[in-house]
Amino acid sequence: MMLSEEVTQEEFNAISAAFLAGLLAAIPSYFARLEAELVREGEVDLDWLQQLQNRVEAELSTLLSRPAEAQQEPPVGLIRRLVIEELSQHDCADSTATLQRRGLLPASAVDIDTDLGPTHLAWGVAKARRMRVLTQEPTTS
Repeated sequence: MMLSEEVTQEEFNAISAAFLAGLLAAIPSYFARLEAELVREGEVDLDWLQQLQNRVEAELSTLLSRPAEAQQEPPVGLIRRLVIEELSQHDCADSTATLQRRGLLPASAVDIDTDLGPTHLAWGVAKARRMRVLTQEPTTS
């Protein structure tokens, strides 16, 4: 696929579904690493982590099922935002800097699972192409 090629809604949906499947497969391992790091940092009351994981999975599913123009937040940004919000709500905000250094406040899908890199890139390129299709002015002859 050339960079200038257009992406149809159906193609974008398929790429989003593949990205979602990869994210959902990687989320349990990511949350296990997050929990281990919080325990290492001295956090002991982590019962809320399972609820957060469920929320992240549900919100990712909702986000990535939308058309490109309705995906207002990148999936990895959504994960990062939800984790930071929960850390603040559970008095774990002091752990944020350590989690950031250890890649547990993801900046890219690779921080969640290294195997997600190609799928994340494909989704980003497809979204950019799809948005270009949606924002181009109609040509007149």
